[in-house]
Parts: sequence; structure tokens; C-alpha cells
Amino acid sequence: MLSGTPASAAQGDIGMYYYVKVRRSGEVVRIRVNPNNDLSLTDDESGYFVRKVAVGTRSFERVELEVTYDKNRNVTHIEVQGGTLVDQAAYEADQAAHSAQRS
Repeated sequence: MLSGTPASAAQGDIGMYYYVKVRRSGEVVRIRVNPNNDLSLTDDESGYFVRKVAVGTRSFERVELEVTYDKNRNVTHIEVQGGTLVDQAAYEADQAAHSAQRS
């Protein structure tokens, strides 16, 4: 699962989406990375990296996502602190479950 999910729902959105399950609360958060603006060149100039901190909207727990890319912006490494990387289906299931609880 070493890749961001391109946004297919929104036309013109070049963002890559990563989904992280917060360790303590189980909430799944979506983190958007803009490959044109968010990536920084690594010190050795062999690729790029991004570090994003997200806070759950229900639990207010923090998770940190760090992604490393090669020169072609292909994912080479993903590290998550305070949670685990999950897929889009887990995010959608979490959103649906929370939506059902509010109804």
C-alpha cells in the first residue's frame, strides 16, 4: 500500500490522499498531499518528502504522516506515528458508520 490515492471524484484535483486510522480512537482521517506544492526536496536531492500532521475531527487525536518519494514522485516509503495506514474503503466505512450514528 505504498501509494497515495488520486482523487477521482473531483475533476482537476491533483491531490494524493492517504488514509490513517488513529491508534487511540480508531477514527480514520484523510490526509491530502498536493504533489506540486507540498513536497520538499530531500537533503541529498535524490527525491522528495512530505510530513503532514492531522487531527481527528471527532477524537482530536494527532497523527503524523511522512512520505518519501523518488525523483519521479513515486512513493518509496511511508511512516505513520500515532496510527496506521489504511485504505480508502476503511475511511468510507468509518465515515458511513459515524454518519449513521448521527442519524
